[in-house]
This record gives sequence, structure tokens and C-alpha cells, in this order.
Amino acid sequence: MAVATTALEAKGGAERVVLKLAEHFDATVFTTRYSPEGTYEEFGDLDIRILKSPLQKLPIGKRLSTGIAAGSTFYTANLQEYGDFDIINAHQSPSEWLRNKNKQMIWYCHSPNREAFDLYEWRMRRRDPLRKLAFWTAIKAFRHFEFQVVPKIEYIFTNSKNSKSRIKKYLNRDAEILHPGIEVGKFRSGEYGNYFLYPGRITPEKDIEFSISAFRRLCERVKGHRMVIAGSLSDRPEHIAYFDKLKKMAAGLPVEFQTNLSEGELTELYAGALAVLYTPINEDFGLIPPEAMAAEKPCIAKNEGGPRETVIDGVDGFLVNNPDEMADRMEFFIRNPALAEQFGKKGKKKVERDFTWDHFLKRFEEKAKEVLKNAEEK
Repeated sequence: MAVATTALEAKGGAERVVLKLAEHFDATVFTTRYSPEGTYEEFGDLDIRILKSPLQKLPIGKRLSTGIAAGSTFYTANLQEYGDFDIINAHQSPSEWLRNKNKQMIWYCHSPNREAFDLYEWRMRRRDPLRKLAFWTAIKAFRHFEFQVVPKIEYIFTNSKNSKSRIKKYLNRDAEILHPGIEVGKFRSGEYGNYFLYPGRITPEKDIEFSISAFRRLCERVKGHRMVIAGSLSDRPEHIAYFDKLKKMAAGLPVEFQTNLSEGELTELYAGALAVLYTPINEDFGLIPPEAMAAEKPCIAKNEGGPRETVIDGVDGFLVNNPDEMADRMEFFIRNPALAEQFGKKGKKKVERDFTWDHFLKRFEEKAKEVLKNAEEK
């Protein structure tokens, strides 16, 4: 098997799924960008091939040229030049474009490209006229190739009902929901301390402002608690600017920023938190709520997207519609720490039952064998 993904530069849910599948199938991993120090160290034990393109050096800006290079690389690559692969498993877009010159693909679609589809209008509003034109042009080209390749793909898995509905809406394909697993044994429950944790990548679409606004409201009512924002931070100018914006917004509040932590350091933060906050914009799935539950911590999440499928409101966490509601729920756990523990224990039972890698890998392998059998019969 060959596993393909656009980049291995961070520690996130998509990278973890790639790693688990590559390990299970002893697969070769193809990518256009690989940063060993930025992602999971276990990738160092795998056969990773970096696909290159001369288009990476186009004089049109690093991010745009990188995106064009990745697309052209996957669209034109013939993996048989690297080995005899019976099936390809694609992940982050546009790695699915490998289906143009290669057969037998299972796409684990974490979400259709959000820049091109559900976040398109949001992104456009944040750009000046010149950048709007460049963005419009790039997305128009992306959609052209996407609509050409996706109908050829043999089977699509996805991570949530939210992503399944996007795949149907934007790509007119059906997909089977297969939740990624959680390594529950890596998490532990510590004391229910005096801080709220927001973990995850520090990027604009994570809407960390929502949580900071809620925490500011909380601090007007209750003293003695902190907020810890802990996540990976890339060197993209957009992400650095967003990080600076968050720091200014949090000025004067007991907010700590911790970036690019090890897994062990992040696990310790989970263990000592009173509750976990999670407020991205229409997240496709989001591993943060299940990870919080694995650490026996309740999650207070924005009432949209993937968290609606993982957080049961009033049982193992809360779903909120605005910062005022989030501040209310944060205060609730401060006043009722025993209930925070009770919520957390219920959440852990759920992830132990519903989010296992054994189930994930078993179902994926069943479908891979079926796809190969169908190909042989044609």
C-alpha cells in the first residue's frame, strides 16, 4: 500500500491517522513536505518519499507556489515508478489527485478542501482586492481538477457526519463515516486544577478569540483561574500575525501561551486542567473533545460542526452558542468541581467504547480487500 498526504509538518488528527495506517500496512508514505521535528517522531521509522516539483520555485509567493506545486505533483505522479503498490490511500487534499494516473484508491477525506468550499467566502472577506483575485483564480483552478479526479476514486471514508455532508454537497460523492481512534492509554487523569485548556493548532479557523472572550467574561466574575492556550504554531506569516493578535487580545488576563509542545507536555496539561475549551469554525471532526474525555476532562465546545457528534451536552461536556454561554459553563465547573470529574468519567467510558484504533483499522482493511477484489474481477 501507498499512503499519500500533502504535508507531514505538524502533530494533529490527520497526521495521526496517516501514521496509524502506514504502520499497520507497512506502507510507503508519499508527501510533498516533511518536517521530522514538527510532526510525530514515529514517522522516522517509516519509508517516506518526498515528491518534488520545479513549480515550488514559482515567483508568486511561498504559500501559493507551494499549493500549485503540490497539486501538479500529485496530479502527474505515477507511483509505479517507485514500487508495486496495489492500493493507494490518500488523505489531505490534493493528495487525492494521485488517482489521475494511478488506480485503486481509498480516500480518507478529513474534509473537502475547506479553502475551496465551506471556508471560501470567509477567506475571501479577509483579503484585499488583489489577493481576492489571486485566491479566486487559484480556487477556480483547484475546483476544475478536483471535479475531474474525485469521480474516479473507488471509495471514500470520512471522519464525521459533518464531513460526510460536505462531501455530498460539494463533491457529489457518498462517504462512509469511520471515526479515528484515540490512544486512551496515553492520557491520564490528574487533579481538576485552576486552569482551562485550549489545545490545538494556532490558526485563524480555530477561532480562539471566542474562548478568550469567554474567559474575559469569566474573569469579571471569578478570580484565581487561568487559561492555557497550547498548540502548534507554524512559521506562516498569517499564523504568526494571528498569534500576535491573540496575545494582544489576552493582554491583562491570566492567559498563558505554550507552543510546539511535546506529546508528554501536552498530556500533562490535559491531566491538570479543570476543563477543555474548543471553539473552531465548523470543525469537520476535531480530536480535541475525545482527547479531553480520554483524560477524564469535560469539554466545553462551540455548538457547531464535529463537536456536536462527540460532546453530549450536559452529560460529558457542554455545547455553547456564544462567549457568554461558555463563561457560564466555565463558572459552573469552578463552582462544581465534582461534576467536572463526573462528566469526565462518563466521557472516558464513551471513548473507550466508540473511538478505538482496532475498530478503525479492521474496517479499513475490510474495505481495502473489497476494493482490490473488485478491481481483479474487472
